[in-house]
Amino acid sequence: MSFALTAPAASRHRGWFVFGGGISILVGACAIAAPNFFSLILTQLLGAFCLVSGLMGLILAVSGKDRPHRFFSGLSGVVRIAAGGALLICTDSGLMILTLVLAVVFLTEGIVCIVTALRMRDNPAWIWLLLNGVAALVLGGMIYARWPIDALWVVGLLFGIQSNFSGAAMLALALAGKKTA
Repeated sequence: MSFALTAPAASRHRGWFVFGGGISILVGACAIAAPNFFSLILTQLLGAFCLVSGLMGLILAVSGKDRPHRFFSGLSGVVRIAAGGALLICTDSGLMILTLVLAVVFLTEGIVCIVTALRMRDNPAWIWLLLNGVAALVLGGMIYARWPIDALWVVGLLFGIQSNFSGAAMLALALAGKKTA
């Protein structure tokens, strides 16, 4: 099954792309304007997701028919319930941990992208991968250098920036669909 978006498909669903892009940009602007609030909301949403998915996993492990995997499925459910509960009860501490994890992810992604770019220098687009790696490395370093001081707002700000880029991409797809229609 292919998820490629063709020009006719973008044209048919242009209204949804405009709506989704507008909402994404609006949410992104709000997250940039109030990054502390959005950081806490995102942490609580992640906690709620962990809690619900853990409960579902535990129920499936107890009521499931697949005997060999019941123990590990149940254990996984319990871990997700504990993580979700911890994020919901200790939101500030959870946010600090999430920020540290985000810094490590950026640092790791930066190193991997730089190494990959240097290994594929015969590709004309290698420089973009290199720049992406350098940007990720710099962002990860900046987040880590200011952790835990900036932990309360970094996640919300980065979410807002990503939401704006996502919304702009959806609007661009909608406009491209209009031109090809």
